Parts: sequence; C-alpha cells; structure tokens
Amino acid sequence: MPICKNCHTRIDKFNSDRCPICGVEHPFEGVSSDTIEITTNIDTTNLDIEYNPRKRKTFLILYLTLGIFGVPFFYIYKKREGIISCLINVILLTLAIVLTAVFTNIHVALVIVMYLFAFIALNAFIGLYLYNMPNLKDGRGDFLN
Repeated sequence: MPICKNCHTRIDKFNSDRCPICGVEHPFEGVSSDTIEITTNIDTTNLDIEYNPRKRKTFLILYLTLGIFGVPFFYIYKKREGIISCLINVILLTLAIVLTAVFTNIHVALVIVMYLFAFIALNAFIGLYLYNMPNLKDGRGDFLN
C-alpha cells in the first residue's frame, strides 16, 4: 500500500487525487510505491549440516532390550525422560522383589527372574505402543522415521 508524501500514512490507490487524512493533492507524487523483493535464494549444496533422523525400529529394539534402564529415551535425545524411566523401573523392581521375598516362601533368585521378565514384558508393550504412535518426535522436535 502506498504512503502519502505529506502525512506518511498508508492509503489505498483509489485516493490518488487527494489524501483522505491530510487533504494534500496528488499524495503519491514523488513517492515510490514499488514492492521490494526481500527473499533470497540460499545455496544449500555447500552446507556442512548432516541430518541424521532417529529410526523407529532402532527405538523399538532399544525399548525391547534396554527399556528398563531408559536407554531408548537417551537415543531420541530425551535425557530427562530416560532418567525418570530408569529410576521408576529400578525403584519399582527393587520394591517388588523385596516385598515378595519378605512375605512369601519363594526363593529370592526366582523372584528376581520373575519380576525381571515381568518388567521386560511391560516395557515391551510400552515400546510397541510408542512405536505405533504416528507423531512420535525426538528431543530436537524431529519426527522419528
């Protein structure tokens, strides 16, 4: 939109005879109302940026094998979630083993193995759920491939 040469307000081109604000005649005389191209083309062939998106399959494999320790979250750059996941799993596993060993006659080694498999199965279900989420992003905001 062009600007009046007298009052510097934006006015439409239909008021080319007289400015409706200040009343000056021919408000566009001597004023350039051309648009300027401010976009530029950037040559991306010489950039040294390497884009390496995280893979869904690797995330799932890590969740199936090392999900108890929060490793998959470290893989997708979510350090806080990884630490929280590791602490929750270790605390709950230890609590379950101690309570079961104290209040039952089952051998401690059998209790450890039993709960370890239960937590691995639980993390496998959580990993499969996260794997099937359509909009799963990593800590940098990129979608997992």
